[in-house]
Amino acid sequence: MAKIIELIDDFRLNQQIEDRKSEYIDLCMYRLKRWRKFMADEFKIVEVEDVKPIHIKKYIQYCQQLGKEKQITINGSLSTLRVFFNYLVDEEFMGEFDNPIRKIKNLKEEKRVILTFNDDEVQRIISDVAEETYSNVRDKLMLIVLFDTGIRVSELCNIKVTDISAKHILIHGKGSKQRLVYISKVMRRYMRKYETLKKERFKRKHPDEIEDYYFLDQSAERLSRSRINKILKRHCKNAGVRKEVRCSPHDCRHYFAQKQLKNGIDVYSLSRLLGHFDTQITSNYLRGLDQETILDMGRITSPLNKLKI
Repeated sequence: MAKIIELIDDFRLNQQIEDRKSEYIDLCMYRLKRWRKFMADEFKIVEVEDVKPIHIKKYIQYCQQLGKEKQITINGSLSTLRVFFNYLVDEEFMGEFDNPIRKIKNLKEEKRVILTFNDDEVQRIISDVAEETYSNVRDKLMLIVLFDTGIRVSELCNIKVTDISAKHILIHGKGSKQRLVYISKVMRRYMRKYETLKKERFKRKHPDEIEDYYFLDQSAERLSRSRINKILKRHCKNAGVRKEVRCSPHDCRHYFAQKQLKNGIDVYSLSRLLGHFDTQITSNYLRGLDQETILDMGRITSPLNKLKI
């Protein structure tokens, strides 16, 4: 009989060996430990062989009754449990048909319309950033990269100097997946400005004192996600962005996705740029497009446009 607590530790070790990001591992551990505590408190279950589908369903019900978690959050916990139990099957701690979550389905999530920035707001946000100092140009470039590539803020923080090429940037995404994003003409122009100021800013520092990340603070250290959040929110406030928009870096990602769709990109190509594993996730951004935009896109891609009729 295998104790759940020991298998969770074994799972953590395996995730570390596979070089999963620490943030991802921490989230998995939080979800698994909370589930383990529920199993022990409610059913006195401490060994994995005793876990049955009914216990997983009871845990879902427990999460719902707390009244604090949305369906999407509960589905996130289920996703972690699936990864955990699939690992146990792969490592032969249990048989495939003994997997208690094998037939458990996700909850139906509310299909909300994704509201994000419009073009005028993006223009005002970027224009609000001055170009007088190293920090100014760095902040402006970071916002341009977020809006122009749709990368996640964590991915922005983790860009290293060696990830930058002439025409693209190597992005280290979720689940240790890598992908390339393009460098547009606007990005390239500001990257040159930033790199010149960066070289001047740290010219008196020894190379060992400069972290190898692309975006650095005044101490030549990697910028944090919270710092980038604050930078964006400050310029959103100055730009008078609508209150309905949260003004988070993820909203820059939403803007990128919806703008690309308006400009005619196909969902598969967009999913590659966003780093989604499933085009269904990407297609959610279509719900944020108004009916007139959908009709305009349809006219542009009409099957009979290029036929001689």
